[in-house]
Amino acid sequence: MKSNTKTRCKLALLVAIFIASIFMFNSCQKVINVNLVNAAPQMVIEGLITDSVGPYIVKLSKSGSYFNQLELPPVSNAIVVISDNAGTTDTLKEMLSGIYLTSKLIGKPGRTYTLTVLSENKTYSGSTTMLSHIDIDSLILEKGQSFGFVSGGNGKNDVRVDIHCIFTDPSEKNFYRIKVNTNDSINVENYRLYDDQYTNGAKTDLQVRRANVGDVSLVELISLDKSTYEYYRTLRDLVHSNPIFGSTPANPNSNLTNGALGYFGACSISSKTIIITDSLYSSIK
Repeated sequence: MKSNTKTRCKLALLVAIFIASIFMFNSCQKVINVNLVNAAPQMVIEGLITDSVGPYIVKLSKSGSYFNQLELPPVSNAIVVISDNAGTTDTLKEMLSGIYLTSKLIGKPGRTYTLTVLSENKTYSGSTTMLSHIDIDSLILEKGQSFGFVSGGNGKNDVRVDIHCIFTDPSEKNFYRIKVNTNDSINVENYRLYDDQYTNGAKTDLQVRRANVGDVSLVELISLDKSTYEYYRTLRDLVHSNPIFGSTPANPNSNLTNGALGYFGACSISSKTIIITDSLYSSIK
């Protein structure tokens, strides 16, 4: 009995971590169907490998109609396999309905990963390469002011600071996603995408967040391959498009075959935390 209870607790913790990581990494992950009427359900695949310790998770579900996107039905009893170019093949185990976990795969920069999913006599696949792990050199602050009303309507200026992420971009084509978690809360709008078109091989300074004195901010520099970057870029454009004046909604770009929605990506992540104390603010020149 103790063993079963411990196993259920461990599984619940793992699923909770997965849900949190999907929310943190994706910021806005609902798939929008092409047609504004009911459409035939499509396979939705969400898979991510990082250079952190596994296990890594692949989530399978079916898309719903445009007017019924609250919960996507999970896809069970699929065969899910991930292999890499180092000779590792990992058949994932379904731990909960639609949630599949690796058991021996290792996320390493430079490796290429291939996903194969067999479900309902259809095969879906996708491939991704993990690019270099790029460390954040430092987080620096610049003073700024926001001229707004503070609580109570006193009309005082709200003292704020701009957080800058400093890193050295390698001499190769790179794509990034920068995400900031402030005071243990996630702002789904608080991320940016960046490619090194104008800073390839150079020291790079990105303003990533405006924060208040007293904030604790965790900054993540996420190195993406091109296909994953394009997924997030088109997803961002879709989320911010005007449904009245824009074109008909479409799905984000995907690196998956056979009409599957979603993505299969690999990324390396570096992070730093900064606590904006009064003394730190006072030391800014």
